[in-house]
Amino acid sequence: MPYLIDGHNLIGTGMLPGISLADEDDEVKLVRLLRRFQARVRTPITVVFDRGIPGGFAAHLSGGGVTVIFAGMTGQSADEVIRARIRKARHPNALRVVTDDMAIQRVARERGCRVVPARTFARELVRPLPRRPEREDVHLSPEEVEEWLELFRRRKKGDS
Repeated sequence: MPYLIDGHNLIGTGMLPGISLADEDDEVKLVRLLRRFQARVRTPITVVFDRGIPGGFAAHLSGGGVTVIFAGMTGQSADEVIRARIRKARHPNALRVVTDDMAIQRVARERGCRVVPARTFARELVRPLPRRPEREDVHLSPEEVEEWLELFRRRKKGDS
């Protein structure tokens, strides 16, 4: 289920450590975080930001399963870009829209998208990865080692 994310709205939650709207690198930091998340969930992510020059697809930031779009300087906002993408979506019921913007949420719900509040998604985004259980170290007796070596010798000779 792909994500469509209102980037500055997500940053504005104040719930992403080290990322603030006052930071000139806020978009880059969010994209890095989204790439790590995407590697965990394995689903396409599109994030839309305001104020891009020249606007549109940002090849220099996109990659790793994350597509970055900047609204152009022609007066179109990220909100307008997101609403247009929702309206054009072929399978809107398969789309998760991350935003706290009520107008975007309304359009998303009308089209059957799943709406995820930005604060809810922010918590998921910064949640630590589950730890893998450590494998128990197996200790073999000298007899067991010799038994395994003999088995591999036979296989190598084709005697199995």
